[in-house]
Amino acid sequence: MRKTGMLLLGVVVLTLAFAGHSFAKTDGASVYQRCSSCHTSAGTGIGGVFPPLAGHAPKLVNADRAYPIQVLLFGLGGEIEVEGKKYNGAMPAFGDQLKDDEIAAVLNYVLSSWGNDKVLPKGHKEYTSAEVKGVRGKKLTAKQVHDARMKLKWK
Repeated sequence: MRKTGMLLLGVVVLTLAFAGHSFAKTDGASVYQRCSSCHTSAGTGIGGVFPPLAGHAPKLVNADRAYPIQVLLFGLGGEIEVEGKKYNGAMPAFGDQLKDDEIAAVLNYVLSSWGNDKVLPKGHKEYTSAEVKGVRGKKLTAKQVHDARMKLKWK
């Protein structure tokens, strides 16, 4: 009887441990380390090549909530302008490298860092893996993402 009780307790503990692991929230700061070589650890970008995320990322969300997801999934190619400055670096597609929860986590990290959270739209909700999954199905090219950016209505 005692052995059965100990075995049952062991199974319960392992089940809870694995369940806790599967529900652990992905760390957006860790995922962002992949981005920091271009956008810097402070989100300031590199002049003329990679745009800042600090102060700019919330404007993208304000214009089109799905657009930042598209950039991460499919990349971005072509010249863009941010705050009157031109940038002409290439953003690689991370859709084949990052899972939906990792993309949601890194977007949430960027939007909560460097004062970005203070300029988000009222009632902004964090990105979810389900939301990323819905955009993933669109299968866009980096040029299509660039063209979508050119059509954004900035607020």
